[in-house]
Amino acid sequence: MKNGLTTVPQIGSGNATQYTESASFAEVVGSSLQYKYGPAFDYIKNSMEFGMSPNTMLPQEGYIPKDNIPTDLRQFASQLLRASNPKQMDHMVTQIRKGQESRRVLAEAGFVSNLAAEFLDPFNYLGIPFIRGASVATNALRGSASVASVTAAQEAIRAPLDPLNTTAEVAINIGAAAILGGAITGLASVPMARRISAQEQATKTVEKLQSEITPNSTNLNAAGSLEAVQPSVAVEPNGSIAENWFTDSIVYKSIVTPLKAIIGDSKYPNSVKLTALKIINDSGILLAANKEGKKIGNSVGQNAKLFDGEWIRNYDEIINIWGDSTGKGVDNPMGYMLPKQQKLFESWFEEIDRKAISGIKPANDLEAKVMKIQNDFYEMWQKRLTDVGEIGTTPQYSKMIAAREIRITKAQKRLEGKISIDQRLKLEASVTRHSKEIDDMKGVIEDLKDKTVMPPNEKIFRPRYWDQKSIKENKENFKSILVKWYTNNPSIISRGKDGKFGRVTLATDSISINRRADETIDTILGIKDILDPEIAYYGAGKSKHFKHRGVDIPNGLVLDFIQTNPVAVMKAYTKRVGPSYEFSRQFNGDSIEDVIDDAYDQMMDAGLSVTEAHKAAKNLRHLHQRLAGNVNRNPESWDQGFAKLLRDLAQLNYLGSAFQAALVEPSKIIMEHGLGPTMKGLFSVLKDNQLKMGANESRIAAEGVENIMNSAHIRMADDLNNNPFNSDILDKVKQPYYLLNGLGPITKILKDFDAMMRSHTLIDYSVRWTQGKATKMEQEYLLRYNIDLTDANKIASAPWQKSSSGMYMANTDAWTNAIEFPSTTAEIISGPTGVTRKDGSYSPAFYRSTDNKVFIDEEHIIKEMYPLRGWENPRVEGVKAIEAGIINSPDDYVAFIKMHEIMHSINKAKDLDLFIGKVKIKKYDGRKKEHLAAYENAINDLSVAQFKSQTRVLPETVQTFRSALSGGIMNTILMGTPADKPIITDGIVYIPMRVAGQFGMKEDSAFKGYARIENGLLGLPFQFFSYSFAALNKTTAAMAHGQLKSQFVGSAAALGLGYMVLQIKKPEYVEMSFQDQLARAFDYSGLAALHSDLFYTAMSTALALGGANITGGLLEPRYPQGPDPVAAATGLLGAGPNIGADLATSIGNLLTGNVGEGSKEFIKNLPFARLWFLKGHVNDLTNMLSDKLEEPSGFKRY
Repeated sequence: MKNGLTTVPQIGSGNATQYTESASFAEVVGSSLQYKYGPAFDYIKNSMEFGMSPNTMLPQEGYIPKDNIPTDLRQFASQLLRASNPKQMDHMVTQIRKGQESRRVLAEAGFVSNLAAEFLDPFNYLGIPFIRGASVATNALRGSASVASVTAAQEAIRAPLDPLNTTAEVAINIGAAAILGGAITGLASVPMARRISAQEQATKTVEKLQSEITPNSTNLNAAGSLEAVQPSVAVEPNGSIAENWFTDSIVYKSIVTPLKAIIGDSKYPNSVKLTALKIINDSGILLAANKEGKKIGNSVGQNAKLFDGEWIRNYDEIINIWGDSTGKGVDNPMGYMLPKQQKLFESWFEEIDRKAISGIKPANDLEAKVMKIQNDFYEMWQKRLTDVGEIGTTPQYSKMIAAREIRITKAQKRLEGKISIDQRLKLEASVTRHSKEIDDMKGVIEDLKDKTVMPPNEKIFRPRYWDQKSIKENKENFKSILVKWYTNNPSIISRGKDGKFGRVTLATDSISINRRADETIDTILGIKDILDPEIAYYGAGKSKHFKHRGVDIPNGLVLDFIQTNPVAVMKAYTKRVGPSYEFSRQFNGDSIEDVIDDAYDQMMDAGLSVTEAHKAAKNLRHLHQRLAGNVNRNPESWDQGFAKLLRDLAQLNYLGSAFQAALVEPSKIIMEHGLGPTMKGLFSVLKDNQLKMGANESRIAAEGVENIMNSAHIRMADDLNNNPFNSDILDKVKQPYYLLNGLGPITKILKDFDAMMRSHTLIDYSVRWTQGKATKMEQEYLLRYNIDLTDANKIASAPWQKSSSGMYMANTDAWTNAIEFPSTTAEIISGPTGVTRKDGSYSPAFYRSTDNKVFIDEEHIIKEMYPLRGWENPRVEGVKAIEAGIINSPDDYVAFIKMHEIMHSINKAKDLDLFIGKVKIKKYDGRKKEHLAAYENAINDLSVAQFKSQTRVLPETVQTFRSALSGGIMNTILMGTPADKPIITDGIVYIPMRVAGQFGMKEDSAFKGYARIENGLLGLPFQFFSYSFAALNKTTAAMAHGQLKSQFVGSAAALGLGYMVLQIKKPEYVEMSFQDQLARAFDYSGLAALHSDLFYTAMSTALALGGANITGGLLEPRYPQGPDPVAAATGLLGAGPNIGADLATSIGNLLTGNVGEGSKEFIKNLPFARLWFLKGHVNDLTNMLSDKLEEPSGFKRY
């Protein structure tokens, strides 16, 4: 019997339509397996034969795929256009026809045959392990959930690889599997015959919705080619968020951040948006500029982040020197050292640096190396800061005076026009400020007379961070040192009554000297921000433009009262000076006041109200304070200290199993880079040294270094006091805690792997763009990370490496000043070649014309060949030596050999004029040695010419690549950045004066139009929201913008991993409904992390307040919750207040005689008590203790 479900067209080799009877059961089973797993196997076969992505293959010369697409398969043109040659086209056509045939067989088969076929699919039995003993009804419900999860995983693999897949199939397959799975405890999917008609009815609706949710990243034009992102003709890039249904919705906009408030508001001028992005953009969100084919450039924050990689490189070099000094090397797997080793290293390093500061000569060559590394590091910073005027010299001050005079002239011209009262007051204040700065700088110039910028009385520079704790504990000793210094050095530089600076000699009597020493100590102990660069480098008490220390005593005399751990000092210095330097560089020496003044004028010119201008100015200033690291004005206040205590207690207890939350993050890597490349990366981890190279790139870009930075916890929990000099007990235990809870190691593993993958992706997309093959999505992706076509060309020409598995490896250490290679159609593969010559010797580099590939073993060339200097005396008879001065380093030698082989790929012997001596070869014969030598000489001459003419890779290209790498890793292995977080997470609230004035509050001097409240307790509710705030932009919004390479596969993987995390976390005795398991798997997946968090918080709060379940009982809260006003309050106030309340309750129980319960709760809430491998033991211990203490006899003993 034939009907619409059992009869479908049979596609043969021609175009005729045939109808056939139902297939045999064996054919049904085969077709069922082919339908579900055939696309994956075909993809693997295709990948092995043609490369992981068809787009990475160079097309066969003269081959035009659109002319070879079968007439009956025109609807699959978007897939078939990727074929690079006839063989690949045949493979792809066969794959489509097999898919059509399997669908035909399944559609013709009856319900029973389809159902029986499912029993022979072993993957259907994966649901059974998750089903524990229970009633039939319970098993059916749980089987439904299990099968849905298994089917979701199957669909995650099949759907993106099946060219015949429709958007409706996935939803129907999963949903129907859940329904039918309950009936047979999870052993059947819905038969294909029941799916066809439903799919056809739903496809149009679903595809329409999908097109609105996720714009296509690949579009075909009329000619059948991939559309490219077309650069706009606008002068400046558009700084608005790219339009999209999600980012335009209230769901997204309701989470207000200072960056989003500016770039997401259409009323603000584009120039103001670009200013905000220039300060703190993290490439986490697609911009309108990127859609228009433009980049906006690296932000101050992005470039400043790379400076951390510099001190980390110093650290790595110095710790290896220490290993040499001990004769035992360094044992630090994954960057972790045993505490004893760490202490020994830091003591050794500190002793050497103290010698350098005190002017003591090094004891040996190793100490001399360490001193040189340190001196070079700070000399580099001294030069940088001098170049931008952060350290004043006469030329720099003259330049800054001229810039301020120009600003005064512009302001005065504006004052002559018709402007608002508020703008007039602002301009007048600007003129006054700049006039005073000019007077100060003129006084400094008079005093400097081109003197050295080195702080007085120092031979080498080191930042000075006062150790306030040591000063308090040894005040008299410190005072005696100051008294002696002031007695012998009474002359200081000070501002006179005329406002100018000059040298003044102070009184040297005992009373005056002691008073001065006491005042100095009081000033130092009164410093609120000990990391302030003005204090660290120049000292307190002087004009901000007068770069001298307030206390001119040499560091060598006060070593016991300043921070001398060189690792902590480098970290602190870079953390605060880096952003300050980069801000000055990018804004041409302007201060944040100047930048805000300009933005204010632009907003006034655009017709905005004063209120709107004040709002934007507030957000710009707050972004800058986040960047500079000085958001909190009173970091040592009681509320900040109390908030820090609660934060630390919460994270050191609640995050004992934090690694589990990170288990879903491989799905984000799949989303970012695609399933194929990610799988290729996994298989490549153990070969070609790729993961090690990825880890090195990650480290250079200051990623994957949480152990050194002591910042692993910031991924999950905000820490406003991440001060490297903090030394209380809770700070000291954070590093071992995040090692033991697994978050530190798993973060490093994931970041290193993503660095390997991202190096490949950035180079791959760049190469494809230069070849005209990059899709619109790939181009926008690069532009979002500030790589435009010019940058892509430079990256494509850089000396990266490519493994035999097709993975690009960056190796950016070899890029700077290296030769940019000419384009070639040959594929260049790095690593051991495995080829020997006829004489048995190893061939480390050659061009193979049969498959147009260049093979080069860089490591062998550097280690084995370079020391032999073979280019000076070639071993091949007749081949001349290479011109002197061309090869000067191992990297040069690698580059020359690579250029040599590229020249082979471009220039065939028959196409060149070859000479033996002065005689031209009329007909080349490769069998003759003299002809081969002539060819090699010609290739060498071409290579030398290329070396002389080719441009070099500039440091800017390296910075662009590393910044894209760093930003991409941060946007994949998520951690909230300053661009992601609302202002209140900093413990700060700004209240408009129209409201604040009603309560007698005063306007803040820096934030015009607002009163400012700062209290550390205000940020506590958001302690564990760092990941969620990041996921809103980097996952949910990126998905909506179509910025994820494999969002369907990645999303399915996230759901599957979320389900796995649920099973790990869920106690054995807890039974969950199907809908709860599905919702919680979605919750753990992180696909909508923030809104999922808010949803479950709202549910628990409503129940704690005695209200109804907001889902009507459909879903349950994360944890059982009954009416409890305290729980409602602590639930809203965050983890810190929650653990504080629990500890207070337990102490109250102990004091009131409820010793058993009090002891139990107190111990369970102590730091480390909830570590994943201790939690069970702690529970057993506390339960036993509670029972014992509640016994009357036991209580009497206590």
